Amino acid sequence: MTIEMPTDRYIQIDGVNTRYWALGKQGAPVLLIHGQGGAIDYWYKNVFTLAQHHQVYALDWVGSGKSDKPQRTYTIDDLVQFIVHFMDAVGLSHTSLIAGSVGGALALKIALTFPERVNKLVLIGIGGLGKEVAFPARLTSLPVVGELLNRPSSGAARFMMQQCVYDPTPYLNSSEFMDLVLRNMSSDILQFQTRTFRTMGNVFGIKSDFLRTIRDRLSEIQSPTLIIWGKQDRAFPVSHGEVAMKGIPNAKLQIFDQCGHLPYLEYADEFNHSVLEFLSS
Repeated sequence: MTIEMPTDRYIQIDGVNTRYWALGKQGAPVLLIHGQGGAIDYWYKNVFTLAQHHQVYALDWVGSGKSDKPQRTYTIDDLVQFIVHFMDAVGLSHTSLIAGSVGGALALKIALTFPERVNKLVLIGIGGLGKEVAFPARLTSLPVVGELLNRPSSGAARFMMQQCVYDPTPYLNSSEFMDLVLRNMSSDILQFQTRTFRTMGNVFGIKSDFLRTIRDRLSEIQSPTLIIWGKQDRAFPVSHGEVAMKGIPNAKLQIFDQCGHLPYLEYADEFNHSVLEFLSS
């Protein structure tokens, strides 16, 4: 498994040194928003193909990847403001959003708060649509337990991939890919993500008051929306995709079988084709 990455760029957003990618010089802009514990690295199978038709941006949001990791706790609303300020800084007055996992909750909140700035939405196995969430994530919400569990190690990186994809074998057998995973599981990243998750979830799952700010407002979404889900997603069940399709007025749902939480990695070619077709429609 050979991994080719775009050139890293950096920009100051709210005093945070922020890593991002920008590639592609034609077509409408798209912004890729990764999930909790993720980073722009995981879009490596998608950005070059998308950039043949679009201006593509992707960022490590604060506390992730190679961006700064402040000690303060960021809520989902704080992260939404951070991403909107990034859009301002790079001159994205409006864009389509491609977002996975908790990043999808951020994208929905941006679309609800700033509808004039969002052209289309691509939502991939996203959070904020139901109480159910993977048991390991719920455990990390417990005081002390979360800090003890969220420690970087090669074993933790292997466990994460076993949880995230349907067939982890090709990833576990790639030392280059597993090094990438481990780099994105540093102590400061894990502790930042733990603090953020506690603002939206607890040991019982996603908090009801958080769901009210997203799931209960789906009918207000104005942007055409493509929802993509892995049928065997362990993080957020595929039934949440049905919730999104029924709740968002102009939405369609595509389900990948034998696929986990990362269809943009697991079925990259099919994912890229579906997204490009949707964006051009």
